[in-house]
Amino acid sequence: MGQQEQSKNNNNNNSNQPIILEQGDIYFFYRPKKDVKEVKGIEDVRRFFMVTGPESKQFYRLFVIGKKSLPEIRKSEARASERYWARVGGIFQDQNELTKELFSDEFRKGDVARPAGLGKYVIVRHQNHAELAYILETPEEPGEAQKELGIEKEASYIISVINPRKPAASSVPDGGKYPSAEELPAYPEEVLKEFNNFDIFVSLSRDTRLIDYQNAQVILVGAREGKEAIKKDLGIDIEEEKEGSNIFNKLKVRKDEIPIKPLTEGKLE
Repeated sequence: MGQQEQSKNNNNNNSNQPIILEQGDIYFFYRPKKDVKEVKGIEDVRRFFMVTGPESKQFYRLFVIGKKSLPEIRKSEARASERYWARVGGIFQDQNELTKELFSDEFRKGDVARPAGLGKYVIVRHQNHAELAYILETPEEPGEAQKELGIEKEASYIISVINPRKPAASSVPDGGKYPSAEELPAYPEEVLKEFNNFDIFVSLSRDTRLIDYQNAQVILVGAREGKEAIKKDLGIDIEEEKEGSNIFNKLKVRKDEIPIKPLTEGKLE
């Protein structure tokens, strides 16, 4: 990702220019509802996950997306109702633990997650907010499964963190909330200082530490669609791997162990 690093270095001298805060691999998965024999649409999906694996950090974040799809990218400014809530459902230091979480069905038969996409992502500070932008590598073009889940070929989303000091349920869409102190993210004091007592949503202004803790809750809003828009507006060019990403090598799972039609055929399964 040489172009991205060059952009980062150049932008350090101009606070008005985009600055890359993080980059790495991104994955999308879904779980079907109990006893659903054939997934025909999002109404048959129980959970939708987004996983980020930062290059600079030795762990994976597993996000649970509230509306079971990514936000729509709108030409006009998104309405408040189009804020999509997500929660960091887990931080996995060990890749094997992530694989077990996604693909084990020991607790509920048939609960193996279906991989629905993988590619590369960056988190960029842009003006007064941060955006998560990605490019889908597998499948090469979105199919019906990806369209149902809102996964574009290239897109970006404004990402903000919900202030744990203002856990008002009314501020968190999709029924997301901080229901108890036990489910608050375990922020250390130096990280908690990033929040104040006024803002409901806090931008990733300096780094991505605020999403490095289980139960951290975020808001995603659709921002841009297409490689050219991302390159023009954010000043970055996300480079694909020449041979595409291989989820089976990266997560050390065999093709015969999991449903793969969403990846190979773009079909729900």
